[in-house]
Amino acid sequence: MNFNEVNEVAQLKAETKLIARKRKKSSKLDVHRYQLCKLFHAGATKAELQRWLIKKKGMRVDWTTVKRWLDKNA
Repeated sequence: MNFNEVNEVAQLKAETKLIARKRKKSSKLDVHRYQLCKLFHAGATKAELQRWLIKKKGMRVDWTTVKRWLDKNA
């Protein structure tokens, strides 16, 4: 029995595609996309955006969630 590394890698990549599906559910931050992007480009930090979401919008989010969202969307 021979080991074929090319076939093994192809199988692993196919499995990875099945496992790493894209998220279909939108983020709750998407609703405030315009305001978040405007505030961020005006100089607000991620922690300040988190406070804005808590105070003005009543959304409880961690600043790392805001960071990840901004990395993808801003």
